Amino acid sequence: MQSDIIADFVAGLIEKAGLDNVPQNFYDEYAEKIRAEAQKRLGIIALRELTPEAVDLFGEMVGRDAKPEELAEFFKNQIPDYEKKVADALEQFAGEFLASAEKLKAAV
Repeated sequence: MQSDIIADFVAGLIEKAGLDNVPQNFYDEYAEKIRAEAQKRLGIIALRELTPEAVDLFGEMVGRDAKPEELAEFFKNQIPDYEKKVADALEQFAGEFLASAEKLKAAV
């Protein structure tokens, strides 16, 4: 399930950045922001790759509250090399995030 992939990605990213020992409320808030940014980036990729007809179908699925598993399967079927594109996007985001975290650590 894609939400599990994103949750695992976020947890790993926070750990790599050395932010896993912060107070729980800060961790939860920060994890939510990272998750939202990751999902936004994946959404942009998905919508850029979909045909106009597939965008309409996606809208219908969202309108009927399709399950995350259905949406993940939809993207896999509609976008060539979807899993690689997702992995590449998450890897790029991770690199940007970790570089930013290092700059922040160096500044304090």
